[in-house]
Amino acid sequence: MSKEVQMTIRIEPELRARFAEAASRDHRPASQVLRELMRGYIRQVGEKDRVPANDGNSMRERSDREEAVNFGRASVALEGFGTSADLAAQQQRYIDGEIGLDELLRLNGMEPEPGYPAA
Repeated sequence: MSKEVQMTIRIEPELRARFAEAASRDHRPASQVLRELMRGYIRQVGEKDRVPANDGNSMRERSDREEAVNFGRASVALEGFGTSADLAAQQQRYIDGEIGLDELLRLNGMEPEPGYPAA
């Protein structure tokens, strides 16, 4: 993909510094992270077009699930590891609402804690 366009944005200096530091800790260029965030946002907005307007709870749930998965992936990456293709596919099924957290855990040899919601 050709990178022929530049975008100028105004952000707080502290936010820029913290973002650049986080990207550096993840050994990734800040521009790459921004492109990924932009693609994710485009997908998220596109999903709104496919979900009935009165189904806001499922969009919120999907967003919460995606945020949790991305947090976990970032945590794993900070430890120097990656996510296998199989796990990524399972996580996507969880984000899409095809499986619950309990099933995602069981698929990976774990059991939900007693009393933990099986969502």
